[in-house]
Amino acid sequence: MTQTPLSQAGPSASLRPPPWSYAWWALTGAVVGFGVVGLLTIGIFLLPVGLALLVVGCLWKPLQNSSATAAVGGLAAAPLYLAWVNRDGPGTVCETLADGTSCAERWSPWPFLAVAVVLVAVSVAAVTKTRRAR
Repeated sequence: MTQTPLSQAGPSASLRPPPWSYAWWALTGAVVGFGVVGLLTIGIFLLPVGLALLVVGCLWKPLQNSSATAAVGGLAAAPLYLAWVNRDGPGTVCETLADGTSCAERWSPWPFLAVAVVLVAVSVAAVTKTRRAR
């Protein structure tokens, strides 16, 4: 059995976006997500970077494809981080440090985790649907 060269493999092989384009859009979504979550602190610096990545992605021809759906999955990074930070919540959580005790109020991590799972599922479903449509 012989293999057909890539040029003769059919139209679906040449239409599939490269893996780095999915990474671009996932990074764009993550930067925008962290920019929105941290708007009162570091978000003011992250949002312009995220918007620049978004504009470049929309204008650069190799990124104008179905890989843009990975941006939704990238948005899941911020709520996933919030779920991790609040993993000991809900309630007051105290830590013993070398110079004393530090207590902080934590939220429940489950709503943040649920949002992250939904965003990733929507992104995976959209990518799968666009690949099957070809």
